[in-house]
Amino acid sequence: MTHPHTICDHDTCEARTPGHQVHWIQARDSAKDPGPLVDVLLSSHDVRDDGRIALHVLGPTRGVPATLWTHDPGRLRGLLREHRGLAQWQPRWNLLRLRRDTVATTLVCVAPDGEPAAPGR
Repeated sequence: MTHPHTICDHDTCEARTPGHQVHWIQARDSAKDPGPLVDVLLSSHDVRDDGRIALHVLGPTRGVPATLWTHDPGRLRGLLREHRGLAQWQPRWNLLRLRRDTVATTLVCVAPDGEPAAPGR
């Protein structure tokens, strides 16, 4: 079993816990009832090797520090190199929304805990 905060490969990871793979029900429900959408600036430089993500929050909560976590920092950095513009964070669904064009959006599951536990704990 994969620990909730283990760095793992996106192609082989089957975990559906926050910070790992997006579940199709999570994706569907986040589109139907998104909850609060928080605009963030995010670049590949904001993703550390341990999976921590430093968000730069915009809008009414501007300046509120937010640290998230992803199981595959390399994949997120790659997606961000192709992404232009604002990203959105959906705290209710543990998702980052990265718009690719006028229609397509990539969803990345994130964990609200910025302190990943050591593997095997």
